[in-house]
Amino acid sequence: MQLSQSRIFLIMTSLVLSSVMASLDSSFTPIAIPDMIDKLDSSTSEIVWVALGYLIAASGPMLLAAKMADGIGHARFFQIGTLIYSIAMIACTWAPDANTLITIRFIQGFGMALFLPTTFAIATAMYGPKRRGSALGILQAANAVGFVMGPIFAGWLIDAYDWTAIFWSRIPFAILAILLAFLALGFKRPFQFSERQKSYDYSGAVFLTFALYGILYGCNKLPVEDNHLEPMVWIIFFLGFAFFALFLRQEKKHDDPLIDLSLFTKNNEFTKASIAFTSVFASFPVYLFILPIIMINGLELKAWDAGLALGAAALATLVISPLAGNFSDRIGPEKLCMSGAFLTGLGYMMLFLVNTDSGAMEIIPAMVFIGGGTGLFFSPNNNLMLASAPPERAGMVSGLFGVYRQSGYALGFAITASLFTAIQNWFDVNWAYASLDANTIESADMLTEVFHEGSQNSPEVLIFILHIGILLCSSILIITFVNSIPKLKLMLPKQMTVALLAAMVSIISMTSYSLNAPGVIDSQELTTIKRPVVLVKAFGMPSRSIDLRGVDDFSVNPIIDKELTFNEKYNARCGFCHGADLNGIDGLGITLKNSLFLKNMSTDQTIEFLKTGRMPNSEDSVSGGVMPGFNWLDSSELEEIAIFIKNNNE
Repeated sequence: MQLSQSRIFLIMTSLVLSSVMASLDSSFTPIAIPDMIDKLDSSTSEIVWVALGYLIAASGPMLLAAKMADGIGHARFFQIGTLIYSIAMIACTWAPDANTLITIRFIQGFGMALFLPTTFAIATAMYGPKRRGSALGILQAANAVGFVMGPIFAGWLIDAYDWTAIFWSRIPFAILAILLAFLALGFKRPFQFSERQKSYDYSGAVFLTFALYGILYGCNKLPVEDNHLEPMVWIIFFLGFAFFALFLRQEKKHDDPLIDLSLFTKNNEFTKASIAFTSVFASFPVYLFILPIIMINGLELKAWDAGLALGAAALATLVISPLAGNFSDRIGPEKLCMSGAFLTGLGYMMLFLVNTDSGAMEIIPAMVFIGGGTGLFFSPNNNLMLASAPPERAGMVSGLFGVYRQSGYALGFAITASLFTAIQNWFDVNWAYASLDANTIESADMLTEVFHEGSQNSPEVLIFILHIGILLCSSILIITFVNSIPKLKLMLPKQMTVALLAAMVSIISMTSYSLNAPGVIDSQELTTIKRPVVLVKAFGMPSRSIDLRGVDDFSVNPIIDKELTFNEKYNARCGFCHGADLNGIDGLGITLKNSLFLKNMSTDQTIEFLKTGRMPNSEDSVSGGVMPGFNWLDSSELEEIAIFIKNNNE
């Protein structure tokens, strides 16, 4: 096939634009997640499916799309995929709720599954084996452009408008992408870049899609609010593994499978490169998902600042990726891959320096290391996979790039979101129990929302989650690093050993670091709560207020003075009516501070009063309410309560 230089340029422009559009989605969405949670009135575990559903829909059919593109034509598939993707992206603008948005994102992901693998195949066919590294470097650079532009513009758009702006702002580019795809590759008879095929593994594609959905759904739903897995979650989770087993069985018996398993069983270099590539993407959600939430909700930075930080990583990738592609053609890819994995891990470890006083400038250096390391890794790794596979499998390998990228990213997203939710739930429960005895039952129910808001916005808690995530992804990068060591033989048993080693490092490090978790927020640290605005001096947020919409004015007395010694027995028996601070609760009990009645009583008399209680018609009753007697309590407990009341009367 001979194409003029001008036509090659036009086609590459179309490929680059579509690649940029796809990478924009990956970089736009994380910045918008905090605003989506707020505006769509959704939870973190639910809204993460805006990204996760998109990735699953892109991963499952991608290999089948790559194979069918060989038969129908890469150019035609590129055009159809770009059309579906762009129309779905425009539709996201008008999504009224989270469920609708997630559904449209599934459709958008399917569109990306059609066009993304064809970009590599078309570029490789045009440039040939000798310039393959350079062509891949250009496409990786295009992806990096999207990652650079995405966070910065997403931050600016969200600060100025809301999350819908990340979709409607791209409508002109979506229209241009559609037009350019058809103009560059032809309308009626698009260019054919490969030999036509007739056999397609439809069953394999279905099994793989269901497998990915089941496994990733289970990983995302591991922590639930009542701290156990619902039976349906277990069923879907194990069905995912069952479908994966069916997928492997299908690939072994099909004449023209989606994945030639011999690439893994007979080619150690290809297996190593595949595992390394997937694990790198599995680490990405730590800084693409968790970090924006920490910066916007925890550190109270502008979305623009979060975008600049993520943009710095993408810019480093943009600069390094083409250079790495050229160097891989000269000196070999494995050393570059190993160096890239090391620099990426170093960048993650630098994020340990982030604290409650950090700003964007303290985070950007770590982002430069992460972006530079991944830029050094990607192109050489892709070149290594293509070079180690038979030439007739080049189309299949190109399709695997996208599958590895999306499935690795999706797995990382699911695990990271699961971890995020689990830690938040842990803090919510501990804070709720810490103040339960200090409040009426009614106020305890209403305070639930305050605790949840606290865990979502506390700098201390969010930074703790970030550090736990860093330990997780650093252990994942151990797998990448080991698989990038030149000439190291790592067949399946040794790969399992490496994976178990990484898991042990992750568990031990996260468990050890958990000993430094922010302490349980004691009820002493809560201040007056008034609806709809809650002034919160707990949760590491001394200067903040939380807006609680949809609730009428509601107030709770200040709970405990800092100087007051907390007493669990008093709190359990008396605090419901008289308040943990002894100031009383309106309608339930009077204040016990500066009480002449108590001052005139000895400790023994107070004990007797606690035993007998008082009826509403008693002549010395102030509140007109009943006080129950506690004659069934041990004398030691009654004495402790009486002494506590007497000591803190004034």
